[in-house]
Amino acid sequence: MEAFDDISNASALKFLNNLIKVFPYQVRAIKTDNGSCFTNRYTGYEKSTDLLNPKLHALDLLCQKKNIIHYLIDPGKPAQNGKVERSHRTDQEHFYNEVKFKSFEDLKLRLKLWNMYYNDLEHIALNGLTPNEVLRGVQKVRT
Repeated sequence: MEAFDDISNASALKFLNNLIKVFPYQVRAIKTDNGSCFTNRYTGYEKSTDLLNPKLHALDLLCQKKNIIHYLIDPGKPAQNGKVERSHRTDQEHFYNEVKFKSFEDLKLRLKLWNMYYNDLEHIALNGLTPNEVLRGVQKVRT
């Protein structure tokens, strides 16, 4: 998880590029909501001169370049991204509601520490393993 001080196309691109650099596997697909930082579908398609060939969003162009499929959830259906929504709830309840930040830099530092802590907690959904243990197990299977 990474913090950005805006909701922009540039931040979405930076996040995906950073993820590709650190994720130990090939990113094959991403799923996002319909925010304008992720898609032109609801804000820019009608501005395209050719409606049958709409101008692609910068994130879609990056995904094409990296051979990544970009899925969009249906508008108003956050349940289609349920795992992310659940993760956001956990972060809200156990991190954002509990920790006070002195600055944006302080937030970024504490967020990094929270992720390290959270990924070493046992999870019922992972059969009592931590996310890091599951990741190491997947890595062993693939080698």
